[in-house]
Amino acid sequence: MMKPLIIQQARQIIFSVLLCMALVSCVHQPVFETEQHALVKASHPIVEVDGNMMEKSYQLDLEEGKHSIVVIYNTYQYEYFCAFSWFAKAGTVYEITDQENLYPLTLYRWHRKNDYWAKRLDAINPYSCTKKAK
Repeated sequence: MMKPLIIQQARQIIFSVLLCMALVSCVHQPVFETEQHALVKASHPIVEVDGNMMEKSYQLDLEEGKHSIVVIYNTYQYEYFCAFSWFAKAGTVYEITDQENLYPLTLYRWHRKNDYWAKRLDAINPYSCTKKAK
């Protein structure tokens, strides 16, 4: 008698966990400051925007136009200062991440395909990526 009750409870727990995982794993549409802004998300700290130093940030709202940013990529031995320059289009999301590319960081145009999937498009390599010993 006890085993069927335990099995039923285990199934309910597993179902609840799977449901929670499905809800959390959804790809959300980003929210822009205004319609004239682009959004930049980075997996590493952004420290400079358009030649101006700033507090470390992982997300920026930028007006449409030409921009340059510097992102720090830390390893055990070095800090890489990777600089990007591109024309940010309004209503577009950009992502800077380290995904086994030629350079430590790459900038992508991020596109939400559906509730469970997003894709990275139009890779932009940094125009400079200098390393400094820690």
